[in-house]
Amino acid sequence: MNGPGAPQASPLQDLSILIPAAGCGERLGLGPKAFLELGGQPLVRWLARKARKVAAEVVIAAPPAHLDRLAALCPGCHCIAGGATHQDSVARLVEASTKPWLLVQLVARPFATMGLMRAVVAAARETGAAGAFLQLDVPVARIQDGFVMQDFHPDQVGVFQAPQAFERDLLSRVLAEAAAKGWSEQSTAQLVLRSGLAVRVVPGEKTNIKLTTAEDWRLADCHLEWLE
Repeated sequence: MNGPGAPQASPLQDLSILIPAAGCGERLGLGPKAFLELGGQPLVRWLARKARKVAAEVVIAAPPAHLDRLAALCPGCHCIAGGATHQDSVARLVEASTKPWLLVQLVARPFATMGLMRAVVAAARETGAAGAFLQLDVPVARIQDGFVMQDFHPDQVGVFQAPQAFERDLLSRVLAEAAAKGWSEQSTAQLVLRSGLAVRVVPGEKTNIKLTTAEDWRLADCHLEWLE
């Protein structure tokens, strides 16, 4: 996957990158995650710069009280107020975007390379939905009540990452179905799966860590080169 120093292609004119960044960062406990700084810049600014090199349109959802701050940090992006949940923010971002292909990228995963973003979009064009999944090197167990109930070979499992890409009409239908049936999932791709549709797998990146806990934040300093 293309990483630091790789040649840059032109932005995809039919793609909107959606960045739900309206969370308060409760688990990390340092305030809204979008505005936390790494390498001297807020996470959302790093990600917005990267996204603008990949897509013609970038739409970011932020806490309503921070819209002016977000707009100042992310010139050239369309900034909107996010919802009460990640799922609500994604729905608002879809409504605010205009392109036929949509890529959801989390501010908590600022190290995803532009190459990975483009690969996920390319896979979605073939099937309607695709996502990055980290392939594992060891078996995985399904555990219940303290006992292993089933084991899975590494080739059978993968860890959900971001980005995830979708055809606009497909994602709009899934979000409408989720709202009507009261579905709530952590990942947009989980909603697509729950609706009975397939999600194409794109190999994820080990450097594409998610910044959720204090331990993750300490590891982030080792990944600064992947912010560009």
